[in-house]
Amino acid sequence: MTFLGRAWRYIFRKRIKTLIIFAILTAMLTALITTGAVTRSAGKVGEEVVQRTGAGFVLQNNPQTNPGTARGAGTVRGADIKKIARLKEIKNYVARQNVTADLVNAKVQRLAQQEYDAKKEAQFGNAANVWGVNESALDNNFRSGALKLAAGRHLKPTDRHKALIHEDLAKANGLKPGSKITLKANPYDADNQKKSTAQTQAEIVGLISGKNPRPAAQRSELFANIIYTDLHTTRELYAMTPQDEIYQDANFFVKKADTLEDVAKKAWALDIDRNGYMLARSTQYLAGITGAAESIQSTMKATKIAVSVLAAAILSLVLFLWLSERRKETGVLLSVGVKKIGILTQYFTELVMIAIPAFILSRFCANALAQKVGNSVLGSANASIRQGFGGRQQAGADIESSMAVQTLRSLHVHPGSADLISAGLLALGIIALCIALSSLPMLRKPPRELLVNIG
Repeated sequence: MTFLGRAWRYIFRKRIKTLIIFAILTAMLTALITTGAVTRSAGKVGEEVVQRTGAGFVLQNNPQTNPGTARGAGTVRGADIKKIARLKEIKNYVARQNVTADLVNAKVQRLAQQEYDAKKEAQFGNAANVWGVNESALDNNFRSGALKLAAGRHLKPTDRHKALIHEDLAKANGLKPGSKITLKANPYDADNQKKSTAQTQAEIVGLISGKNPRPAAQRSELFANIIYTDLHTTRELYAMTPQDEIYQDANFFVKKADTLEDVAKKAWALDIDRNGYMLARSTQYLAGITGAAESIQSTMKATKIAVSVLAAAILSLVLFLWLSERRKETGVLLSVGVKKIGILTQYFTELVMIAIPAFILSRFCANALAQKVGNSVLGSANASIRQGFGGRQQAGADIESSMAVQTLRSLHVHPGSADLISAGLLALGIIALCIALSSLPMLRKPPRELLVNIG
């Protein structure tokens, strides 16, 4: 009789033991498929964030040595930005200036409640948050998806007196691409050091969309009141010169992703203000999301290892007890000339025959459990990330603060073929290891010793 025939007869003759091993393998395979699916989904989220934000690094204030402007904005000098931008490994970059400007021929969006007192209303009642950029499509608010271009085009490096405004602001004021919006520097802004009241007119070349993920406490935090302009416009508003202009930050993108670390080191070695600046990965803008994804991956990998070790230990123990009862059978097989490798193959085949229906059942179990496990691990990861944010949880609802503390909102988990194949191969490896650990000690003994009736 072949090893296949012997294996088939044995698993049907020992039904209770077969069911026990079936249950162990089903639980193990379900756990392996589920952890693999959750890990893969979290990894996919991390990859998407990297793709959206790009392979790059940000030159920004070092908060430990540089508190920034009067209201905490960036103090990155234009000359230092140009030094890094000239590196041959840099593909492109986006530099950002932030100013506060009153709308002259339009009204900002307001909250349902009155949040300003009389003095602040008079000073900032119709002020908008204006971001000057050299290329808006590269700005992380757009790359991350927090803001989207709803109509028109993005701002280009050659633009002068051009603007992007929010579609809600445009609708409320009867504006559209091609319309003109007049901006006047707000002299009450703490960062308007020259107390400029310069006024300029910009053509609206595009409309943007996006909503606050958290309730705004004041109108200045509303995404609807965000305006993007070219850098020439923001410099003009605050009367900046090449000698005194400063930027919020600058995001540099490298030509080759695998050179990022080396290029960042090369940039840091340049003659720039290393005491006042710091370099950070572009993905730090969405650190909450990437942190949650990495935490989930780490948790699931640890879980997979724990499940594999525990399953191997339990399965080995069951097999050891099972094979101890087969001493005489093994002795007979060896006596009639069956080779040890043939006996091992029979034992392995028996478990594989049990594992096949267990694998089929575990696939359905994993489909039912994977999303629930993913949601549970996501909740724990986000809670840990929020705790790590600490005081920043009390930050405003403006776009910079909102993105800084944003966590992963959802994780779509669905076991795929890659998860099934990975779990199946790992299960086969565990089965082979357990067979070896439990049967080799017995197979080392001579047939006569195995045939002795013990007890």
